[in-house]
Amino acid sequence: MRTPLRAALAAGLVLLLAGCSGSDEGAQDDQAGSGPEKPELTVGVLPLADYAAVYWAKDKGFFEDAGLDVTLEPIAGGPAGIQSSVSGDIDCSFANTIATLVAQDSGVPVEMVALSSALGDESNVIVVDDDSPIRTMEDLDGATIGVNTTNNVGDVAFYNLLDDAGIDIDVSFVEVPFGEMIDGIKAGSIDATHTPEPFRSAALAAGLREVVDLTSGPNADLPAAAFVCGTRFVEENPRTAKAFAEAIYAAGEDLAADEDGMRAWLPDIAGVPEETAQSMKLPTYFSAPAPDEVQRLADLLAGQGLIGDDYAVDEHFYQP
Repeated sequence: MRTPLRAALAAGLVLLLAGCSGSDEGAQDDQAGSGPEKPELTVGVLPLADYAAVYWAKDKGFFEDAGLDVTLEPIAGGPAGIQSSVSGDIDCSFANTIATLVAQDSGVPVEMVALSSALGDESNVIVVDDDSPIRTMEDLDGATIGVNTTNNVGDVAFYNLLDDAGIDIDVSFVEVPFGEMIDGIKAGSIDATHTPEPFRSAALAAGLREVVDLTSGPNADLPAAAFVCGTRFVEENPRTAKAFAEAIYAAGEDLAADEDGMRAWLPDIAGVPEETAQSMKLPTYFSAPAPDEVQRLADLLAGQGLIGDDYAVDEHFYQP
């Protein structure tokens, strides 16, 4: 079983269980009025296109329309966001869907409150040096492949493609920071690397060559990015969670309908060059809850031994 991420999250996060378990106080509270119980929210963010809905919702007034005053607080990564949400240091956070499902399966009291985006066509690929003999997925037999984090989108999606195609090869995944992947290929320390956007665009501009589209076949439209809150927060602030989720989905619908506007705006929040923003492959933004898609991802992770096979999406995925 490939379970390092599950073990690491459990070790780092399940310690929070005793002090952060669910509470009935707010859930049974039907206060006067229908606005959010907690209108001022702090949300952990990372400036990536996958999570653009939260920036769009703030910039375009969707949070304000929902009665929310949202402060966006940059944090290092999804696992840190999950931990901070559960501990109450922040109210909600961005999080990778895989990390979230693994944390939930390990008993961490965190809710996936809103989906942000799914894998868009060719937005996640595996690349090699242009003069590499590797031309197909089968040619990767024996290769060392760089990924930012193991047991995440890169290797999970790759193994899913192998299983679907009935291909039996051995590869080694090693963790390499995104910013070092191109140099790793050029230096020969890795044979190939997983590059999501905008790193895909940078890799191709540097002369690397795509060999596997990780968003194809059974991986098409897999939910990859979400926003989470601690279970206790959701139970005590159900109207706030509802308002936040609906604002994210409204922003997602708006983003999908205004691709030109989104591409023009993207450099301001993601720090990508304007030329890259105009050409990079975009994720698919969610405009409504999609529990069946979350369950599809959970079934995939269960098949790879990353979570148990009894995961029930209705117990962990918030639907306003």
